[in-house]
Amino acid sequence: MTKSPLLALVIAAAASLVQLGCAVLPEDTEEPVDADEQAAIMGNGLTFNGLTFNGLTFNGLTFNALTFNGLTFNGPVMAALSDPRGRQQLSAIVGCALPKGEAIRLNIDGVDHSFEGSIGLAPEWGKSGGACGENCKSWVSACVISRVNHLGQSVQISARGKDKALASARAEREGYTAREGAYFGDIFATPQKLHACVAPGASQIPRVCGPSIQGCSPIDVLGECDDVCGHELDDGAFDKCRDRSGKMQKAAVTVFLAP
Repeated sequence: MTKSPLLALVIAAAASLVQLGCAVLPEDTEEPVDADEQAAIMGNGLTFNGLTFNGLTFNGLTFNALTFNGLTFNGPVMAALSDPRGRQQLSAIVGCALPKGEAIRLNIDGVDHSFEGSIGLAPEWGKSGGACGENCKSWVSACVISRVNHLGQSVQISARGKDKALASARAEREGYTAREGAYFGDIFATPQKLHACVAPGASQIPRVCGPSIQGCSPIDVLGECDDVCGHELDDGAFDKCRDRSGKMQKAAVTVFLAP
């Protein structure tokens, strides 16, 4: 199995997650289309169970001790990656963090798996000796939360935000005009901090929450983005969003859908 600083932090993060169910989930394998023109269009099929999967353990190793040179892949880690939820979680995180053309390749139970980069919000994380600091954690968290789908069905979304990796071409903005909401938080925290706000004038985000935001737990829907976020970018993305305590988040990903 290939060792990687990205995988090390993924395993550390996953140890703190809250498991919500035991359904076997589909792998999210859909790649972004027209990446050169529409770099932030991505498929999404991550369910709540995949987002909060807690099957990865590391037998007493502390978060800070999980370094590129010190990581060992023990039985519990391998067992977790044998579960579709563990692979789905890793796929979503790698897709958000690494750019298109980069990947983490692992052999799990004798089967080769490739976890492909897509958006490139934290390219430094995949380099030898790399690390994921606060900005990396914030952007990857926002991206992963935005990929949750209530039914686990992959649909294409346009993800936009202040990071240059989320810059949108005109064709993307013209093709994806239905603003859904913004997502932000910290999937690496214990417990996780998962937040969303709905587009102005909307009351639901059915792609993520299903028929009602009242049943959207563990994602905390804070209200309309106009009230939650302090700034709107030229492409319609929200910035300077605050959680329920009033703390401003370092990153937010705004999702647009095709009409």
